[in-house]
Amino acid sequence: MTLLEKYYNKFNEDHRLSTRHGLVEFKTSLFYIEQAIDEIKKAINKQNNEIKILDDGAGTGKYSIELHNKGYDVTAVELVKRNLDVLRNKHLNIKTWQGDARNLSFLEDNSFDITLIFGPLYHLHSEEDKLKVFSEATRITKNNGIIL
Repeated sequence: MTLLEKYYNKFNEDHRLSTRHGLVEFKTSLFYIEQAIDEIKKAINKQNNEIKILDDGAGTGKYSIELHNKGYDVTAVELVKRNLDVLRNKHLNIKTWQGDARNLSFLEDNSFDITLIFGPLYHLHSEEDKLKVFSEATRITKNNGIIL
């Protein structure tokens, strides 16, 4: 078990984005996500259910669920099994994978319009690890897609 997994097995990630500070983070991030979605819609003329979003490092699914409820095709990847179980219990219709953002070999190249990598960038500290995350995000995001 990694240090991160040990931490999140004790920490209530679901509560974090419900606090006043967490809500500011969530609403601000969602504003920028929605701007990116609008850019994709304009560029390639897609409907909500045709826009594929990967929430990489999804935690307990706050962003995944919000975006899924708006009609987007959302896939969530999360390293910590406990967080993934919470997400799965909240929303059965979101595609979920347990995985590491540095190795998304189970996902196909050029398959997402938008890739969110908020979680991994919060927790990875080495330049090498961050570059692996960016490399994987670039690989799985469509050529005209957006990485946030």
